[in-house]
Amino acid sequence: MPLTLAKETKDVSWKEKIGKQGTQLLLEGDMIVPDSKPDLQEILHCEGAVKWKEKRVSDDRVSFSGELEIAVLYRAKNGEKPLYGMKSSLPLEDFLHMDGLERGMEVSLTAEIEHMDCQIINDRKISVKAIIGVEAEAERKRSAEILTGVGGENLETLTGTLRMERDTAEVKDRFTIKEEMTLPVSQPEIGEILMENIRLTEQDIRPMDGKAMVRGSLCINLLYADGEGKIGSLTEKIPFSGYLEDERIEPKTDLAGSLSVEDCRLTPAVDEDGETRQLQADVTIGAALRGKEMTEEEILLDAYGQKGVITLQKEEISYPVTVANGKNQFTIKERIRLEDGEVPMLRAENIWGDVRLSEARPVTDGIEAEGVLAADILYHCTDDAEPVAMIGRGVPFTQMMELKGVLPEDESNVSLRLEEIDFQMLSEKEGELRATITMEAEAERQETAEVVTDIIMGEQGETLPMAGAVIYMVQKGDSLWKIAKKYRTTIADIVAVNEIENPELIYPGQKLLIIRMKH
Repeated sequence: MPLTLAKETKDVSWKEKIGKQGTQLLLEGDMIVPDSKPDLQEILHCEGAVKWKEKRVSDDRVSFSGELEIAVLYRAKNGEKPLYGMKSSLPLEDFLHMDGLERGMEVSLTAEIEHMDCQIINDRKISVKAIIGVEAEAERKRSAEILTGVGGENLETLTGTLRMERDTAEVKDRFTIKEEMTLPVSQPEIGEILMENIRLTEQDIRPMDGKAMVRGSLCINLLYADGEGKIGSLTEKIPFSGYLEDERIEPKTDLAGSLSVEDCRLTPAVDEDGETRQLQADVTIGAALRGKEMTEEEILLDAYGQKGVITLQKEEISYPVTVANGKNQFTIKERIRLEDGEVPMLRAENIWGDVRLSEARPVTDGIEAEGVLAADILYHCTDDAEPVAMIGRGVPFTQMMELKGVLPEDESNVSLRLEEIDFQMLSEKEGELRATITMEAEAERQETAEVVTDIIMGEQGETLPMAGAVIYMVQKGDSLWKIAKKYRTTIADIVAVNEIENPELIYPGQKLLIIRMKH
């Protein structure tokens, strides 16, 4: 009759990546100048941001919709002011086909404006063309019941350790920052906001008991004009800090994720003297954090019976493991020289910057990233006939981050964040661009393991070895476990009979005496 086995099991779960899929979208549309604005003469600067509205996951497909928000700074024909600003948006809607995707799976979407061009069609119309890179990454939760141990008469077992990451928390929340800023006395009043740029800098996310502490700075860059058209600018850093609650977070939790600006409203306000020299900021910050930690589970690797025949039911599982991650800052310095035909500079007024990742690749013990710092500089000219002008420059860079243990075949995830950007004039034809960039990188590796999910033992007495002794010559790749299993004996008996001091140091060609006892 079959032997009775005492089985010990454990449920393990992990996130399995279904895959990544990307596409490029071409958006085309027109911007019409509002009736309150003068005719177009020259576009000096345009920028955009993608805002998601909806995401729908179905079998083999993820659909999404949103809009491209566009802001344009232009010079007007016969305008009373040197600069004017206007905003508009283009709808964005498409889908991505992903094999293996199923309804209910988790899908993350990212979008990057790879190129945007604004051209004047006529005095009242601008043609906008933009190429948007969209990438979707899908994963699903997998689980399995595996054997961690088994007990039974005349049963030999081999155990090992399964190292895998376990999701411990998932935090999605938002919070609001409200702040009132006062203009420096050297700046004019706010009449009209021409261009605004909001970004998060100095981000820091730290796990604690039952919560995550988040802090950083909200960097507001504002270009505006007063009632007479005089240009003013404001760059302000608003520090913030707070806590996101989740009882599953512990100090040892590895928290990955980011903060992002979801909504922003900048409203000019009148001060005590009746002048519009204050700015009220109402900004909504979104947080998407995911906690994970490395676990080590003792599992059953193999088993055999000195009596009877046993059958192991096994399953191969594949799961991601973080090899290494890191964060550092680096600085870019670049001399900017005016080209022929560009009007000499009198005074720099404002600078806009954007950092773009071109390529990231794992190398031995590190990750290498290539990118471009794109900068647009607005300045006052020495020529009274052309009061302001704009120049744009792209500065390529390569940055290496050392991460021990990383291999070229690993997968990498790299993000670049512009912390600070500044431009200092050196002469009317030259200046120095300086930027500080934060690089965060993570290397991930897909591991596979064969786990035992069940064990079945047949009738006692089946295919029992005969009693006796044999001389066995150790082969390459042998272990005492393999030899003991082959001859239905125990490691302890082989060690005792052959007086082996270190069971791990057997070698090919070594002769072992194997005693097979009749049970």
